[in-house]
Amino acid sequence: MLSTALAGRLTGEGCAVKVSGVTDDVLLHWLTEMDRDRLAGLLRGRPGLLGLDPSGVVASLAELAGRLTEPESASEALSGMPTPVLQVAEAAAVLGPGPVARDRLTTLLGLADDDPGLATALERLEQIGVLVPDGGVLLAPADLRLVFREPLRLGPPAAEVLHPLTAAQLTAIAHALRLPSARRTRAETMASLLDFFGDPDRIRALVEQAPEATKLLLEGIAVRGVHPPYGVLLDAYASAAREVIWAEERGLLSRRHGWGYALQMPSEVGLALRGPDYRAPFSADPPLVPTVEVPAGLAEREAAAALTAAVGHVIGVVDACDQHPVALLKAGGVGVREVRRLAKRLDVPEQEARLWLEIAGELGLILAMDAAEAAVLVTEEFDAFRTLPPAEQADRIVHAWLTVGALPTWVPPEGKQEPPLSYFAGGPLPALRLTVLGVAAQTLVGVDGEPRGLSEFADLAGAVRWFAPVLSTDLAEGVLESLWSEARSLGLVAHNAPTSVGLAVLAAAEPDCPVRVAAERLLSPASAAGIFQADLTVVVPGSPSAALADLLDATADREGRGAASVWRFSAGSVRRALDGGMSPAELEKALTEVSQSGELPQPLRYLIGDLARQHGAVRVRAAGCVIRSADDALLAEVAATTRLRDLGLWQPAAGVLISSVAADETLRRLREAGFAPVEEGLHGEVMVSHRPVRRATAPERMAAAALELPEMPSWSLADPEELAERLLTQPPTGSAEGHRHQARRPQADDLAEIAYLERLFKME
Repeated sequence: MLSTALAGRLTGEGCAVKVSGVTDDVLLHWLTEMDRDRLAGLLRGRPGLLGLDPSGVVASLAELAGRLTEPESASEALSGMPTPVLQVAEAAAVLGPGPVARDRLTTLLGLADDDPGLATALERLEQIGVLVPDGGVLLAPADLRLVFREPLRLGPPAAEVLHPLTAAQLTAIAHALRLPSARRTRAETMASLLDFFGDPDRIRALVEQAPEATKLLLEGIAVRGVHPPYGVLLDAYASAAREVIWAEERGLLSRRHGWGYALQMPSEVGLALRGPDYRAPFSADPPLVPTVEVPAGLAEREAAAALTAAVGHVIGVVDACDQHPVALLKAGGVGVREVRRLAKRLDVPEQEARLWLEIAGELGLILAMDAAEAAVLVTEEFDAFRTLPPAEQADRIVHAWLTVGALPTWVPPEGKQEPPLSYFAGGPLPALRLTVLGVAAQTLVGVDGEPRGLSEFADLAGAVRWFAPVLSTDLAEGVLESLWSEARSLGLVAHNAPTSVGLAVLAAAEPDCPVRVAAERLLSPASAAGIFQADLTVVVPGSPSAALADLLDATADREGRGAASVWRFSAGSVRRALDGGMSPAELEKALTEVSQSGELPQPLRYLIGDLARQHGAVRVRAAGCVIRSADDALLAEVAATTRLRDLGLWQPAAGVLISSVAADETLRRLREAGFAPVEEGLHGEVMVSHRPVRRATAPERMAAAALELPEMPSWSLADPEELAERLLTQPPTGSAEGHRHQARRPQADDLAEIAYLERLFKME
C-alpha cells in the first residue's frame, strides 16, 4: 500500500512514462560490475523487485535494468530516504532528465565538489539505483521529473515545454525574442530557443522589459510555482490576459497541453528569475535533539511494568468480549458506546481500550468480520495465547502493534475516530512506527550506549521529518504524538527514552527473536500464586498464570490489572464458586494451594464457612417451579420477601413453595434477593450449570505461531542475497523494454483504506 498511499505526493500523475538518457547498455554494464552485496542492497531498497510489485520477482539483469527506469520503482526507493538524499535527487530532477553534470549540481546546491554530505547522499542514491555516475556526469535511470511532482517548485525544462509546439509557433516565439528565425528548419529554431533559455542573463534582461504586472506575476511564479494563489490568479486571467499573453508570446509561460487552461513556466526561466545567488536547499545534518539524563534502571523498570500491563489489558479486553458480547456497527468495527463500556470494565482510558482492541484483533484473538454475527467473537487462538509465557505474549503483542493498519489512539482534527477493528490494511503506518523508533534509537542513545530522555517531543518530531520526509512531512496533527504514546503503553519507550525492548524491535532477525529475548530479561515468569490479605483481596505480582487467573476469576471479582492484578472476595463471588459446583472444602483447598504463604487469612476462611452453611438451604426444582427447604422459617422468610412478590409464591405444604415462573428465573431472583439457592434435578441431586464457551476459528493469517518484522502483505518476497547471486550468475539476456509496466490502479476494496490514509497523511 505504500506506493498507493504516497503516489499523490511523490509520483507525478497523469503523465506518460518517459525514459531518461540512460541506455539499457549503460545500465546493464553498471549492474554487471556490482558484487553480490551491492546488488542485494539495491534489491532490498526496492521490495517491488522482490515480488511486492504485481510484475513479480525480477528474473534477469536485463529485466532489472528495464524496471529501474520506471518512475514508480524510483519512487519506492526514495520513499524511505532522509532529507539530504531527497534534496539531491530533487535538484538532479530540475537539471534533468538527461545527463546531469556534477559541477552544475554542486553549483545549484551551493556546495563544494568534495562536500562530505553531498558525497554521502550521492553514494546512497547510487546504492538504490536512482543516480548512476558515468564519468563526470550523473545519469538517472528513471525520469526524476515523474517522481517529484514539481521539483523545487519549478516547471518542466524548456525542451519539454516547447516540444509539443508546431514549427509556426516556435518561429513566432523566436521572432518575439528577436532571434534569427527566417528560413530555418524546426530543429534549428528549437536549438536557437534552447540556447536562449539556457542563458539566465538573457532571460532576466527580457523580463526587465516586461509590463510591470507581467514582471510581478513571473517573479511570483518563479518563487512559488503555479500552485495557488498563482493558479487562481492565472485562472482569473483566462478571459483577458494581456500580461499573460506577453509572457506566452515569448515562451516565458506556456499552456499545459491536455489539462485545459493551465500554464507552466520552463524551469530555466524560474531559476533565472530566482537570481544568480539562488541555491537549492540542502540539510546535511539532522536537527539537534536535546536530551536529559535518565536515572539508571528507571526506564527499564517502567518498561517492565508497561509490558506486564499491556499483556493484562489485551487478555482483559478479550475476556470482556467473551463474558459480555460486544456489538458491531453495521458499517463494521466497534462503536463508541461499546468502547467506553470496555474502557470502564478495564479501568483504562478510552483511547487505550481502542489500542488493546486493535492489537487483540491483529493477533487473531478476537474476530469482527463474521457476516453471520453482529458481535465480536473470541477465537480458539485466545485459549492458546493465555497459556504462553509472559515474555512470548509481550513479544507477540509488540509485533502485532507494529503491523496494525490503523492508529487507534489518534484523534483527528475534526474529532471523529475510526471504529476499532475496522481492519484497514497495513499502509505506511508500520513503516512509520519503525521510523519513529529508529530515529529515537539514533538520537536518544548516548555514545556510551545508555538511553537518554527526550526534553521536548517537538525536537524528536523534527528529527523524524529529517530522517523520513516522505513518510512524515505531511502527517496530520497529533499522529506522531499518538505513535509515541502507544509505544510508551507497550514499554518500547519509558521516561521519553528508548528501552531495551524498543531497541530490540530494530534489531535484525535472529533465531531467537530479539524482542522476546529483551522481554524475558524484563518480565518474570507467570505467577502461580498470590498474596492473600486480611481485607479479602489477593494480589498477584506480574502476570498471573492462566490456571491462577481462572481460579480467581471463578471465586473473586477482579479489581485491577497492570504490573499487579488484584481480586477481591465477597459473599457474591464465593457463592458464585459454590454455585459452580465446588464444595466449601474444595474451594478452601484450591485457594490455599495458590497462596504464597500456604494458608488463607481468617476473614476469608470465615466468609467461606458462613456461606457454606447457607448454601443449598433453599432448593429449586423444575415444575413450574417448586422451591423446597427443610427450614420452615427460611421458607417463610422467602415467601415474605417484598422483592419476590411478583414470583407468585404460595405454600401448598410444609417445606415447599411454588413459584409461578421458570426455575432459571426463580434462581436468579432468589440470588438477587440475597439467598443462596441451588437447583435440584428430578431425583433431588444438585444441578450445576456452566456458562457455554464459544470460540470462532481464527483466520489463517492470524493463527500463525509467530509474526515477522516488518510485516509484509501476502506476497512472498524473494531473499535479496539469493536473488542477487542468481542474477549475477546467469547471462544478462533479454530486452529491458518489455519489462516496463504501468502502476496498478487502486481497487474498490482500497477506497476505505485510502480515505483513512488521506486523513492521516493529509494527502491531496
